[in-house]
Amino acid sequence: MLRRQDEIRDRLHDALVLWQAGRKYGAFIQALLALAGLANIRYPKKTVPRVYFDKMREYHPDQATQISANEKKQSANHLGDAQQFKCMVLDLVEDIILPNPKPGVFPPKYNISLPLTREKKTNIEDLIYKLLRCKAVHEGSFGSVAYLTERTPQGDCLVLTEPVGIPEWWVINLVNAMSKAPELEVPHGSEKGK
Repeated sequence: MLRRQDEIRDRLHDALVLWQAGRKYGAFIQALLALAGLANIRYPKKTVPRVYFDKMREYHPDQATQISANEKKQSANHLGDAQQFKCMVLDLVEDIILPNPKPGVFPPKYNISLPLTREKKTNIEDLIYKLLRCKAVHEGSFGSVAYLTERTPQGDCLVLTEPVGIPEWWVINLVNAMSKAPELEVPHGSEKGK
């Protein structure tokens, strides 16, 4: 029987194979599955919600009031699937957007202008969770709301149109970032599947 880490590594390998074959949407869906699995390992259900809300405050200090209000509404004493997933996205966001910055260059933390929500801006972790992961899991596709593009965003605001144009290099950056996660390291002296 395969261990969960082995299965996640398999999803990452599948993503790379699909990417190299030009099947970028399939690669992205495999990467999103791996991301959900890795999030579950790094942030198990027993993790207290404070971890999520502290991470939100760190990445979105301009949303402190809304984050505090959401924290007060939190009824469960553990993380939900969405919170696990979003924590993992935030852990990897810089590697997704700009994995190898030049010295002194910091990756942008995009504000995203998204016409598909009531708000004028949405957070990158919400974009990846709500529009991509949820559509892929519940509908088998996210093609109706998003597509991969070679366009490079300009400045610190990524303006997305309907359907949303996701920079395709985010896919391979996500796969590479997850491949380096300490949770997925193969222990020395062990073989895959043991």
